[in-house]
Amino acid sequence: MRNRGKRGKRRIRWSRILIWIAAIALVVAGIFLLLHLIPEDDVDVDALLDEPTTIKIETETEPVTEEKVNPVPYPDVDEQLLTINEYSRPGEKTDAIEYVVIHYLGNPKTTAQQNHDYFESLKDLKNVSMSANFVIGIEGEIIECVPPGEIAYASNSMNHLSISIENCHLDDTGRFTEKTYRSCVELTAYLVEEYGLDREHIIRHYDVTGKACPLYYVEHEDKWEEFRDDVMAYIEECRASTEG
Repeated sequence: MRNRGKRGKRRIRWSRILIWIAAIALVVAGIFLLLHLIPEDDVDVDALLDEPTTIKIETETEPVTEEKVNPVPYPDVDEQLLTINEYSRPGEKTDAIEYVVIHYLGNPKTTAQQNHDYFESLKDLKNVSMSANFVIGIEGEIIECVPPGEIAYASNSMNHLSISIENCHLDDTGRFTEKTYRSCVELTAYLVEEYGLDREHIIRHYDVTGKACPLYYVEHEDKWEEFRDDVMAYIEECRASTEG
């Protein structure tokens, strides 16, 4: 009886030992697993946490285009805009600017101011429709009556596509004085460059309707071609001085 009791106790002890061994094995396995899950270098983890992060937000931006600068200087112009009215300044926009049209006034020895004032009076007279964007006087003075880009009543079927320049003169020949001529060259050159035109887009009233206007430059075709040459030469001169 005593021997059986001892053997039973031994069996119980061995079972307990096996249980403890299994428990210890589980603990060791758990520790091993945890060691593999944790990064080997905690410094790397801290560095990642401390590293500043930037968020890039991409937005669409319109391309920047450089505004074209006109190398031809704007001449000295006295702005005296006409009152908007149906007889000399309708206040309507042109469809485009495709031509600069040269005129003469046909009334010798009148001044730019007198012709401007006549255009202004038409709102009251109401007997005719007439005007121009610019009037150049005998002394070379320039008065702006209607802004470029607005219709002036000067060039008939081309009113909606052009800028008109009226020129004063001393006699019935219609020939411009040297000062009138020079101002007309400079103003025309500025407008040609400003609106991206060329030599062939400098025209006479005559080229639109067949009317002998400007008279001297209809009767003397060579002088008309010389005028256009002078305009283009002045443009080139201004471009060269700007580039230099």
